[in-house]
Amino acid sequence: MNRIRKSWENQALGILPLLLFLLLDNYISYLHAYTISAIFCVLSMFVFHILRKNKIYSFMLLPSFLTLVLYAFFLIFMRVEEVLAVYTPLITEILFVIVLTLVKVVKKPLLHRVRDSQHPAYEKTHNLTMLNEFFFIAQLFRNLCILHLLGIAFYNILPDGMKDIRFNRFLYRDLVLIIGIAVVAYEQIRLLMLQGRLKKEMWLPVLNDKGSVIGCIAYSVSRLLPKKYYHPIVRVALIHNGMLYLAKRSEYAYVSASLIDYPFYRYVLFRQSIESAAQQAIEKLKTLTGKISPKLLIRYTFENEKIKHQVSLFIIRISDENVLEQYKEIQDGKLWSIQQIEENLGKGIFSIYFEREFSYLKNTVLLAESFCNCEQEATEQEKKD
Repeated sequence: MNRIRKSWENQALGILPLLLFLLLDNYISYLHAYTISAIFCVLSMFVFHILRKNKIYSFMLLPSFLTLVLYAFFLIFMRVEEVLAVYTPLITEILFVIVLTLVKVVKKPLLHRVRDSQHPAYEKTHNLTMLNEFFFIAQLFRNLCILHLLGIAFYNILPDGMKDIRFNRFLYRDLVLIIGIAVVAYEQIRLLMLQGRLKKEMWLPVLNDKGSVIGCIAYSVSRLLPKKYYHPIVRVALIHNGMLYLAKRSEYAYVSASLIDYPFYRYVLFRQSIESAAQQAIEKLKTLTGKISPKLLIRYTFENEKIKHQVSLFIIRISDENVLEQYKEIQDGKLWSIQQIEENLGKGIFSIYFEREFSYLKNTVLLAESFCNCEQEATEQEKKD
C-alpha cells in the first residue's frame, strides 16, 4: 500500500481524464472522445473512493469531473456541433479555468473547516497537507491556462498574413496538452525531491494531554507551528562528587541557544523508547566509560510561548575525573558546585529547563550526594586517626 500511496500522491494526475479527452479529440469524434473520457473519470473517482480508506486522495479529479459536466451542457442543450468539432480543446480549457476559479474561492473556508474539525491532530495534518498540494496544483494549472488563453487572444488579433495553419493547430490543440503533461511531470519530480528531503527529516511523536502517542510530525513542520504539538524529550544530568558538569547549548538550539545546560539532551524520535533516547543522548560519553545506564529521576511538562515538551530527566554519576577530562575534548564544559550555580541563577546564564530543574536536583540527588561525600570523608579521616 505504501507503494500505491507514493505513486498517487501526485495531485496533478487528477487531470488525466481531461488530457485523455483532448488527446482523443485529435483522432476520433469529439462525442466519442467525451464518452470515453467521462467513463474513465467516473471509474477513477470510484477507485479513489475505495482508496480513501487508506488516506489516498486525488482531489484534482473533482475539477476534471466538473469540467466534463459543464461540457455536457454544450452537448445536451446547445446545438453547436460545428463549433465543438473545431474548438473542443479551447472550450474545455475555458471551462476548466472557470472551475479552478471556483476552487480558489472555496480554498480558505475549506482549510478553515478542516483545521477546526474534531479529528485527531495527525489526521488533520495529513488532510491539510493533501489539500494544500491540491490547491497548489490547481493554482498552477489555472495560471498556465490563463496565460495560454491570453496568448490565443493576442494571436487572433494579428493580421491574417502573420498566421500559420500549422501554428494554429499547435496553439489551439497541442499546447494545452503539453502544459498538462509538463505540470504532471513537474509535480512528480518535485515530489521525488521532497521525498528525498523527508528521508533525512527528523520525525517526532505527537502526544496528547495524557502523554500517549497519537501520531507523528516532521521536526521542521512542528517548529513552524509554535506550541501546536506536544513532544517528548530526554535530558541527562552528569554528576561528579556533588557537582554538575555543564556546557553551552548549541547556538542553533531552538530554546535557550548558547546558554549553560547539561551536555546531554535530545528529542525522543517517533517509535523510539524514552530509555533508548537517553542512551543515544550519552553515546559519546559511553565511548569513554563503556556501558552506563542513566536513571530516570523525574518526568514533567515544560511549556512556554514556543514549545510544549514532556521532559524526562535522567541522571548519571561519574566518579573517575579522568573521564571528565577526556570528555571535555568532545564537549567543552566544566563542573559547577551548588554554590556557584545558586549565585548565577536568574541571570540569563542557564537554560530555562535547567533553572526549573535545579531546585529539585539540589534537594534530592545533590543532597544525597553531599551526604555520601561527607560520610566517605569521615571514614577516611577515621582511618587516618
